[in-house]
Formats: sequence, C-alpha cells, structure tokens
Amino acid sequence: MRRLTIKANYAFRILKKRLAGDKRFGDGSILGSMCSSPHPLAKKIFNETLELNIGDPGLVPGLIEVEQEAVGIMGSYCGLPGAPGRIVTGGTEANILALWTALQRSGHKKRDVVLPVSRHFSFDKAAHLLDLNLIFVGLDSQGQMNLDEAKKLVTPQTLALVGIAGSTGLGAVDPLEGLSELAWKNDVYFHVDASFGGFVLPFLEEAGYSSRKFDFSLPGVSSIAIDPHKMGRGPIPSGCILYRNQELYDLTALPVTYLSGGRTLINTVVGTRSGAAVAAVWAILKHLGRPGYVKVVKKAMELTYWLQGELKKMDGFTLEREPVMNIIGLKPLTMTPVELEKRLRSRGWALSLWDTYLRVVLMPHVKKSHLKKFLRDLEEITREGL
Repeated sequence: MRRLTIKANYAFRILKKRLAGDKRFGDGSILGSMCSSPHPLAKKIFNETLELNIGDPGLVPGLIEVEQEAVGIMGSYCGLPGAPGRIVTGGTEANILALWTALQRSGHKKRDVVLPVSRHFSFDKAAHLLDLNLIFVGLDSQGQMNLDEAKKLVTPQTLALVGIAGSTGLGAVDPLEGLSELAWKNDVYFHVDASFGGFVLPFLEEAGYSSRKFDFSLPGVSSIAIDPHKMGRGPIPSGCILYRNQELYDLTALPVTYLSGGRTLINTVVGTRSGAAVAAVWAILKHLGRPGYVKVVKKAMELTYWLQGELKKMDGFTLEREPVMNIIGLKPLTMTPVELEKRLRSRGWALSLWDTYLRVVLMPHVKKSHLKKFLRDLEEITREGL
C-alpha cells in the first residue's frame, strides 16, 4: 500500500529541493518587482504570530489595537494622523474596497468610474465584481492622467474618480491636486491608488528630492491605498486602505454573528485575515519610523539616479521618461523590448516587460553590485544585437 504521509524533515527537504530554482530577492536578479524582501524584524514577528486571525477580532483585542495604531501611523504619512482604515492583503483588495465604498455611498445609483489608462488591473477586477463601468482617461507625455480630458468625462453619473500616486509602469503621479478639486466640485468619491508611492512620496523631500502632494491634505481625497509590502519593508502580502472619515469606513461593514470571539462587523473583502501580517507591519513601522523610511527612500533614489547616469552613457538605449520615484523605464533602440527581455531572462535577470520599455524598480534588496553586473550583461547583449 502506498504511503500517504511523509515525515516533517523529509517534507522540508523535498520542498527545499523543489523550490531551489525559484528566485529570491537576496540574489539581486529581481529588478522588475515592486515587492522586496521584508525587513528581518518583520520576518521574525510574522513567524512568531502565525496563528493569529484578526478576522475574528473578539479573540485578539490586543491585535486590534495594534492594527489601529499601525493604520494611524500610515495615516500620518498620508496627511491624516489616526485615519480610520484596515490592514488588508494589498493594493488589489484596497482598490476593490475603495470602489465598493463609493458604490455604497451612492446608494448603488451610479456606476461610472473615471480613471487613467495606466490604472492597476485591480480596478478591472473591481469593475467585474461590482458591475461598474470604467471610463478611461488618456495620458500626457509624462505618463500622467490628462486632467483636461478627465474634466470632460466626469458627469452626474460618475460614481468615483481614481488617481494614481506612483503608476505601476513608470511611477508617474497623476495631477492629484486638480483631480481633488474636480472631485470636490462634483461631489464625487476620489480614491488615490498610492500602493507604491505611499511609502515613497512622504519621504522624498527629506531625502533631498522633489515630491508631489497625494494625500488627505487635498480636500477631495476620500480614500488612499498604501502597501507596506512594497517600499514599507513589510511582509508579503500586506496592504492598507485609509479613509478620510469614520462614515466612509463604516459603509462596507457587514455583521457577522457566528465567530468564536463574538458578534462583530467585518469591512474587508476577506474574512480570515493574517494577524501575523498586522503584527509585522506594526513592528516595522515602529522600528523604522519616519527617519528609517527617509533612509530607505534616499538609498533607493540614489541608486535610481546612479543607474540612470550609467544607462545614459550606453549606446542603444534611452529612458521612457525621467524618473519620478525609484523606477526606470529602459527603452531599447536596437531591438524590441520583448527581445531584450528574453535575452536578459536567459542570463537570469527578471525585469518587468511593457509595450515600449522594460521596467527596473530599485527596491531595498537591490545593491549597486547587482546593478554593475546587470550593466555588464546589458552591454554584452547590446553588442550581440548590433
């Protein structure tokens, strides 16, 4: 009879062997991801709190307080200390929650969402789930939402307006001040997807770089998505949605009566939620603090501009645009982006492929030594292609 179980140490060995070829952030070959290796403290706290389920809040009152404090800290980075919100699985859940909140606010009477073509695919998911109509706005030459076009597309049937603070492709920041004014004048729910930029923009000026307003200091902003598992050094997955006020926060709350911890209200997409992620996010927020995040962003931006300078010295490439954050769009001139991505991948590099360029993201795990090796391979590939 075939054995149905294996010993624990054997399971470990099997997995170690089967995952041996999977990429890890530490080897420096992942240059296209917006995630990074979590901070060592986040890993430690996560491992020690694995069994906690914050989806049953009555069982973990201490963890609920920790979540509220962590959310409040992220609110302070987004212009509203103590903002109500939840730690969620990432930007996708946060963006779905934002549009669900907007739908509840309208009494399900409106369905049109005005957003840039550069939106994250999570908004397409939200549209399918919530039966919404996505009205797309074109971009300007810098990859930012065209404000004049957006003004023409907002109508009495507009449910929500979405702006991006750090687009997935190039880290572009939409004209959020103008969009805020547009939303305010038309009483439209305005969500800012700062899943990437939320842990970059608040610290850029202190790091010595120019920044843009993206947060609750803009009066029209209703909610913000911000991801600890990107530049926040948190565990994967971990995201956050922040609301301007308690009224908006409460709009998606549904009663649950059967939990072991007692009756409660749940206002996230998922029910069972990782308490370990919450604890780890709180720990890293408290450990790094504002000074720590300034250092993280400063290092990333220094590498970004160093790499930009090196790329400008090379023949056969141009940049899609000047970097706004720690993201570079590498545009090949002697071959297609598809061909360049294929050749780089054959040498072990993992970049993000877009229509006209390859995206390089200078995350905390990336070191200058990694980039020097990347540049050597890039030069060799370029010579081969000439």
